[in-house]
Amino acid sequence: MAKREQFFYFRKLLPYLVASTFLMSAGIVFGLLSAVHAPGIATQVLGPIAKFAKTLVGLPKLYLALAIFFNNVLKTLLMIVLGTLWGLLPVFFLLLNGYAIGVVLYSSIQTKDMLAFLLAIVPHGLFELPAVLLGTSIGLMLGVHAMKRLFGTLETTITGELRRALRFFSLVIIPLLLLAAFIEAFITSAGVSR
Repeated sequence: MAKREQFFYFRKLLPYLVASTFLMSAGIVFGLLSAVHAPGIATQVLGPIAKFAKTLVGLPKLYLALAIFFNNVLKTLLMIVLGTLWGLLPVFFLLLNGYAIGVVLYSSIQTKDMLAFLLAIVPHGLFELPAVLLGTSIGLMLGVHAMKRLFGTLETTITGELRRALRFFSLVIIPLLLLAAFIEAFITSAGVSR
């Protein structure tokens, strides 16, 4: 996929990127409201996140970067491939991850630890969040294509669309996730541990 093709593919993704951003933002708002009005539920959401984070504690930085990278690649790839099931999984993923971010954000506000929250999110998030949103956007687009195909209004095949999606994933999203993982392991973890 040449640069020009990537650009045109990105332009095709724009409405779905807007939808992905909206869904994640809605999840964040819901997470904040839930943390305020139903703290018990919010605490249950933080449990699995803390448990997963504990599995990464103590890993050498290179292994940490690779663990983060492969985790994010696998999840993003699943959002793309399983997006062909009418886009349902990417919608759920965006709402759930937004919800978790909202709960963590509220917890950071309550403990007056916003600087730690920003240090933990911003450096790698500048690359990881766009990569994940692009992946879920592709999943949403493939879901729409699958519905159009089902009703006979799509001229291309789902296989052809998936092939283009995986090329974009390989050339654009994977490098962003790799950069984000190394920033998280080598820069973010150093800043947060201080």
